[in-house]
Amino acid sequence: MTPGELTPEGPAHIFAYGTLLPDHDAWPVLEPWVVDAPRPDAVAGRLYDTGRGYPAATFTGDPEAAGSVVHGMVLTLDPSRSKAALAALDRYEGDDYRRIAVRTEAGQACETYTWIGTLAGCRLVPGGRFGV
Repeated sequence: MTPGELTPEGPAHIFAYGTLLPDHDAWPVLEPWVVDAPRPDAVAGRLYDTGRGYPAATFTGDPEAAGSVVHGMVLTLDPSRSKAALAALDRYEGDDYRRIAVRTEAGQACETYTWIGTLAGCRLVPGGRFGV
């Protein structure tokens, strides 16, 4: 799966790790599109505290990140509305994030948002869990 690619049946699985998680500030942005119970999972990467009330995650081949994971949840989008959902999420995430394809530790192909803004002033979150 390439970044932004939808399967023929349409649904995308989103890996959320920050304010888009249930019971967090931005959950109302994602909730209307979700059709299944969120499933805990993780993706290799690094999680940062931006100091702005939301996290930043990077999912690159950074050799220093070996063994690091970002914890979050896999959410399934309504197949009949997944393109609209992804467009809404892209608008919400703005210019500091880019949607990419990832594979979770459980093997689920997902799309998520990687931070492409500056990490200056950001602090690595030990353990890779937002809000803990």
